This record gives sequence, C-alpha cells and structure tokens, in this order.
Amino acid sequence: MSSLRDSFLLCLLALLFSQEAVALSTDRDEPINIEADRAEADNARRITTYYGDVIITQGTLKITGETVTIEYDDRNRVTKLVSEGAPARFRQLPDGKSDVPINYQVAQASRMEYYASDDLIVLLGKAVYGQGGDRVAADRIVYDSVKSQMKAESSATAGSEGDQTSSRVRIKIEPKKSP
Repeated sequence: MSSLRDSFLLCLLALLFSQEAVALSTDRDEPINIEADRAEADNARRITTYYGDVIITQGTLKITGETVTIEYDDRNRVTKLVSEGAPARFRQLPDGKSDVPINYQVAQASRMEYYASDDLIVLLGKAVYGQGGDRVAADRIVYDSVKSQMKAESSATAGSEGDQTSSRVRIKIEPKKSP
C-alpha cells in the first residue's frame, strides 16, 4: 500500500510542477554573469571551474555554490554544470509568472548537476525542490524538464543497531486558493 501511495504522490507532484516548470524562455537570450573568488580554465578539456562564493546569473536564473564547474563542447556551448556547496542553490522564474519571490522555482542540495542536452537537473544530498509553498525533499531528486517528470528518492542509512532504516521522501503541497 505504501508503494501505491508513494507512486500516487509522485504522479501528483509531477502534475503539480509540470504546469509551472518551464523556465522563463527569455533567460537564454540574456548575458551570463559570473562572480567568484577565483577561476581556472582548462581549454584543452573545455572545463572552467569557479571557486569561493560563486554566483552565476542569466536573466532570472541564479545559481550559487562554493564551487561551480562548467563543461563546454567544441562550439563553446555548456554541456554540463555542477554546483557544490553547503548548500548549492538554484532559482528561476517560469514563463507566464510575475516577478515576485513566491513564483520562483527554487532548489538546493549539497550537489546540483545540470545536463544541458537533456535539460536534466539532478539534486544530490539534502535535496529540496519547490515553488511557492510546495516542496519536495529527498536525498536525490531528478527533474527532467523536457518530459516534465520528477523522481525523488531517499537512501537507506544504518540505524543505531546496525539495521537498515530508510530516510523518507517528504512532500508538501499547499492548497490552491480559489480566484
């Protein structure tokens, strides 16, 4: 029964976020601004790493972390971005939403990975994803923005007696207010 309930909640959650999960389309046309304490570029491997209170903005998109690594292809397009921190954070306004804090998609985790070719975001370690009052918290959250699909998982941890106990996926869905 628990598995059926979990499946239902994940489906409900996917529907909840899928309608609002399209990032502001004009952000891609905006310049990328990066601030960090230091940066290292390896042009042969097409990797740039930024260290120390890194802040990346592009339109309404904002990514922060202690370390951010960006991988590029041979045409200098971003293929992968990894942000690590305590925690690393993400924020972006979806299309059709007014620019107020409650409308932003937000995420945080110990490590965030973005795969550009698949529009896939992977949140690892104390992961939280949400918008407004709605939240999903788990050890690992994978969000596929192309398919509007989310998968949240928590891993088993050793209990005090050496037995396996499971941390839990936690979901909070605020009631929708009538207009």
